[in-house]
Amino acid sequence: MYRMMVVDDLPIIVDRLVTLMDECKQLELEMYKAYSAFEAIDILKKIKIDIVLTDIKMPGMEGIELLHKIREYWPGCKVIFLTSYGEFHYAKAAISGGGFDFILKFESDEVIIKAILKAVSALDDEYATIKQLHEAQMQKRQAVPLLQEQVLYNLLLGKGEFRRSKEQFSQTGITLNGELPVYVLMGRVDDWAAITGTTDRKLLLYAARNVTEELLRVSVDIVSVTVEESRMACLLQPKAILSDEYKGEVADEVWERTFFFVYESIPSIQSICRDLLKVSFSFALGKQPVMLSQLSEMFDLLRSQFLSQAGAGKELRLTNRTASDTDNPTAATAKHKMQSFVIKKIELLAHYLKNGKNEEFDRLFEEIMVDTSHESVSGFLKLEVYHSFASIFSSYFRLHPPDSALSARIELGKLTQANPEDLSWEEIKTYFSAIANQIFAHKGEVEKPGKENIILWLNDFIEKHIEEDLSLTRLAEIVHLNPVYLSRLYIQETGIGISDYVNVCRLEKSKELLKNTHYKIYEIAEKVGYDSVLSFIRFFKKQINMTPQEYRNL
Repeated sequence: MYRMMVVDDLPIIVDRLVTLMDECKQLELEMYKAYSAFEAIDILKKIKIDIVLTDIKMPGMEGIELLHKIREYWPGCKVIFLTSYGEFHYAKAAISGGGFDFILKFESDEVIIKAILKAVSALDDEYATIKQLHEAQMQKRQAVPLLQEQVLYNLLLGKGEFRRSKEQFSQTGITLNGELPVYVLMGRVDDWAAITGTTDRKLLLYAARNVTEELLRVSVDIVSVTVEESRMACLLQPKAILSDEYKGEVADEVWERTFFFVYESIPSIQSICRDLLKVSFSFALGKQPVMLSQLSEMFDLLRSQFLSQAGAGKELRLTNRTASDTDNPTAATAKHKMQSFVIKKIELLAHYLKNGKNEEFDRLFEEIMVDTSHESVSGFLKLEVYHSFASIFSSYFRLHPPDSALSARIELGKLTQANPEDLSWEEIKTYFSAIANQIFAHKGEVEKPGKENIILWLNDFIEKHIEEDLSLTRLAEIVHLNPVYLSRLYIQETGIGISDYVNVCRLEKSKELLKNTHYKIYEIAEKVGYDSVLSFIRFFKKQINMTPQEYRNL
């Protein structure tokens, strides 16, 4: 609703025009009266007025002067002048000076209403334009963090174009100097405890990144990115290097001071995360700043710290240089390279497992075991390798929950409860090899039955994992079929699209939760796979023509 003010030194005219506006069903206006330009200014100082209908000739201050005052307070206000024949040219000058329109005093009520409607229409158009600009700006603001994260993520994985980093940083609003080195700080969630939802975990990691940035931003310029389901990485530079006073290379003591500032701030970050977010974090900080071209190497070194014996704890403060590393830097470098190489091989194992490549998996698994079992520091590497294997199998079972038959053949408890130091290399090899063989054998059993069984299994999976990503692409990955083929197969076997079935399941689950639980609407949205509560409300209303709250109130 817009606000309109009528200004005239004759009260009878003001009162009649206000009554006219109030009685007009086409207009919804909040009306104000002023019997002089000075009284109008008093109102304008306190309230935003959208339309002013004013006499052009008034004692004390005329309409033209009032127009200038209105422009000072509310530039977008539409000012319409009431004028007589003798003031016609005067009114035209007022229009050229910023007035919106003018009306001759003897005009009919219809003409006056038409002029006001014209002003309302102009305000609507301006509001729509402003709204579009605002939405575009909001979309841009929302896209910028994603672009920043993509740039940083690629650099950490060695895929980024570090030679273009200065340009990319500028384009995405990253305040770091791409031509100077950075410290790398990695954070790890030690234990998710009862937090199982993917959305909840993402939000907590994002909150932890915000906590880290807020505490460290006092002395450093910092950007962060989520790199894995349970980890984040931060790049940092001393604020001094970006100041106007900075000339040439930053003195060693500035970098050293920054390192200790960050290192000593870690307990505070951990404390806030523990108390407010109810999650414990460990951190690993690179001892030396590195150029962007060396970023992926530092990322691998810090990641190996979490997988090492030193990283087998909670709320840790680690660096990538220990006393033994300092004593024998060549051996330390070789060890880190070897660890990094093993990790990359194990990551490739996950790809083979996911895609059912049995022969490739067995061959690479054998290579890893041969490489690692001959390591002299077996205790350190054993822990790293065991937990890496456990991680890829746990991830696989999270996406492909084992049925009772498969569970009975696999000792799943060992994935999280066994102590690797109590097992020999041969026992580790035997255990994980047996799990892999069972998975590949089970894949064969599942894939041999006809199309009907695949559809039944998929429907069951959708119903049990309704809060997860159930896009066609992901479902196709789970059953190892081409997405286009799966879509056609599903329609052929069931008569409906796979997305239609997902929507039916989400709607039924939503109804059940709305009627039988006290969960809030946003909580139900998350439980049926929606990150945005607005998207969920639109979906629900489109399906049954009422909002979730209206359905709950029935």
